Amino acid sequence: MKLKWMLPLGLFGLSLTAWVAFGVALGMHAERVVLIVLASVGALALEGVLWTTAAILGVSAFQARREIWRRLRAVFQRA
Repeated sequence: MKLKWMLPLGLFGLSLTAWVAFGVALGMHAERVVLIVLASVGALALEGVLWTTAAILGVSAFQARREIWRRLRAVFQRA
């Protein structure tokens, strides 16, 4: 795997971890402030994944989102 993909993968890992932590905190009836912080971190990290992927692919953000969804659909349609 090329080194340039490490940043988007790291951000995706951070986002995934934040959303899993959000689900756990929601199940534990955590305070609203904790939920807001976890949701914000997850959303910002996911947005970072989209923007860095767009930068790596060399396309605009909207084209990158379309390309990402096209590739994901292709993977799931093959299965």
